[in-house]
Amino acid sequence: MNVTKNKVVAIEYDLKNEQGMVLDSNKGFAPLEYLHGACNIVIGLEAALIGLAVNENIAVTIPPELGFGVHDPRLIHRLPIADYASSGFTDIGDIVQLPEGQEAIIISKEPKYLMADANHPLAGRTLCYEVTIKDIRDARPDELNCGYPLRHQGICSGKPGCC
Repeated sequence: MNVTKNKVVAIEYDLKNEQGMVLDSNKGFAPLEYLHGACNIVIGLEAALIGLAVNENIAVTIPPELGFGVHDPRLIHRLPIADYASSGFTDIGDIVQLPEGQEAIIISKEPKYLMADANHPLAGRTLCYEVTIKDIRDARPDELNCGYPLRHQGICSGKPGCC
């Protein structure tokens, strides 16, 4: 069986930056399962895995446009510190909720303002994946309906007809 649309694929991976530093890995843990073709993983990696079989390995470099996107300066927000002081989330690295409901990470702090970035932390970065295909199976109808693998009975996305 090969990686194609509507297959549940289990992968083991290392994600590194261009300098070779590991940013994320699931080696030594359970494989990551995703539904191929449902945009459960970055599109560049999903495209690179098409056609692979169990136990095959691939090393692939994904540009920002096919990963977590380019860094968008419009997603940098200047926030009045007074609006967030009562929450206690005013330090660099804290995650705050913007008035529109989106989350952002505080990247700098001034006496009266916070600068918060709502870009994905890996936006604008080239991603270097090393992946091993651990398992491939046909997706069940409930998984196709929900759009992702279901490990246990009773997990539901809330979509009509799911589970």
